[in-house]
Amino acid sequence: MMRENIINKDNNKQMTTRERQHIEVAKLEAELNALKVDAFAKPGNLSPILEKMLVLEKSYRLSADFVATPRLCVAILAVLRQANDWQGICEHVILLSKRRAQLKQAIGAVVREAMSYIDETPDVKTKTQLIETLNEVASGKIFVEVEKARLTRILARLHEEAGRISEAASVMQEVAIETYGALSKREKVFFIEEQIRLCMKNDDYVRARILSRKINVRSFDEIKRLEEKEALKKKKKLEEEGGIDAMMMDEDEKKRFEEVEKEEKKEKESAVQHAKGVFAETDPSVPDLPTLRLNYHNLMVQYFEREKDYLEQCRCYKAILECELVKEDKSKYEPAMESCAWLVILSERDPMQQSLLHQTLNDDRLKEMKTYEELLKKFTTYEIIRWDELSETYAEEITKHFAAGHSNQQKQEEMNVKAGTTMKVDSSADGKATTKLEDLQSRVIEHNLFVVAKYYNRISLSRLSELLCLTVDEAETRLSKSVCSKKVHAKIDRPNGIATFRKVNNNSTSPGNEKDGSNASSSSETAPDQLLNSWVNNVDSLLAALDKAGNLIYKEAMTHKVSLLTLEA
Repeated sequence: MMRENIINKDNNKQMTTRERQHIEVAKLEAELNALKVDAFAKPGNLSPILEKMLVLEKSYRLSADFVATPRLCVAILAVLRQANDWQGICEHVILLSKRRAQLKQAIGAVVREAMSYIDETPDVKTKTQLIETLNEVASGKIFVEVEKARLTRILARLHEEAGRISEAASVMQEVAIETYGALSKREKVFFIEEQIRLCMKNDDYVRARILSRKINVRSFDEIKRLEEKEALKKKKKLEEEGGIDAMMMDEDEKKRFEEVEKEEKKEKESAVQHAKGVFAETDPSVPDLPTLRLNYHNLMVQYFEREKDYLEQCRCYKAILECELVKEDKSKYEPAMESCAWLVILSERDPMQQSLLHQTLNDDRLKEMKTYEELLKKFTTYEIIRWDELSETYAEEITKHFAAGHSNQQKQEEMNVKAGTTMKVDSSADGKATTKLEDLQSRVIEHNLFVVAKYYNRISLSRLSELLCLTVDEAETRLSKSVCSKKVHAKIDRPNGIATFRKVNNNSTSPGNEKDGSNASSSSETAPDQLLNSWVNNVDSLLAALDKAGNLIYKEAMTHKVSLLTLEA
């Protein structure tokens, strides 16, 4: 009985404390409403009312009341907003944030309340002043880092709209967004993409490349999994609570939810537990995940186009073809497939290029595009491609394709950048198409040289020039470049005008099998690096055999209780 009475007294005390808090909050609300009414009645004389509110704020602040102090700070800004005193709002934002022993909750409430006024400002100058004031207040304060990031993005957009691309890029670069723990991953990715885009507009491609490495392509899949988990949890909660918004989960969703629960249970039971951060809600202005993925790859295409790296552009287009927004939309994946086909052909021949070439050719979507399928088949078969025939068939198409791509990019730049900008717009669309046409001719010659090296041991330079559709001097120059780059193994007898091709055996043969290799053609040799690798492998296998033999000897000696030292003596 005594114990029950003590528990009842404690509950009564708690209830009394809660009731007291509600009463104090109600009194504060009534007092604030009265002050607001006075301010609205006398809009031209706000100084006495603001002084009363600041005195109240001081008393609550010094008593460390984190409930009443933010309410008073927000009420002060609301009074100034009602009077359209934008200068006063900026001044009081700084004043309230710098007062002695100001609470973090109050500073956060002031910044968030003032941010809600940004779209209501009368002109751009006032909006810029308010944003810069809030940026100054939020700078260096980790509890308002979310607001700091969003304010920076808004300020950069204002500079960009005014044509100040350099200032917009420098403002965005001031924020190391990857260190902001309260922001969601999707919002961080969007911020970094904006940094990359503005750097490329400002012709700062080195910094754009550095920033692009902050985004891991796998992070898109990770964000997708996290968002799916959160959606399943919300749906399960609504289903358990019932009501109008309740949605029944189908069988697949229930299975996925069970898998999520198992994963969380394993994480809890594991020896090492990783801390899970608490993220703010993603800003509604941030695009969805499929759009962010597509934007990232498009930005990388622009970067590698400027670097004239055809192979990396092709890889970016392959990633674009796997994006959700492009994969099933014929109007979107056909241009991407065309670009992918051209770029893989324009890339220099190497193992990665050959792999992408065959991947592109085996894509089911390419079968609908017969022209490009036939073009890729020409480069996957060991047959001579006549440049004069190919140039007549595809020159006009490649010129149109790359010129159209460049003109679309130029239109987009002109829409984004207004008058007075320092952004350079390249108008050499015909020059770009001509350059790519020359590169296509180089790839055709390179392919033909591989075909000739496959079927010929010796060939005259005059015949080689006919096959390559070049003059004798040009054919000799092209062959020399291929030999220097180690793409083709050949020797040129210039006095007799004969090129001798040396076929390299790609299969690594061991030195012990030299007798078998002696029956092969005298022009067939093993590459030096492959020969060295085969020697290394043989040495490793020999040492492993010796080690195994030694272990077996020791085992037998211990079994029969024989000392190896006596045997050696």
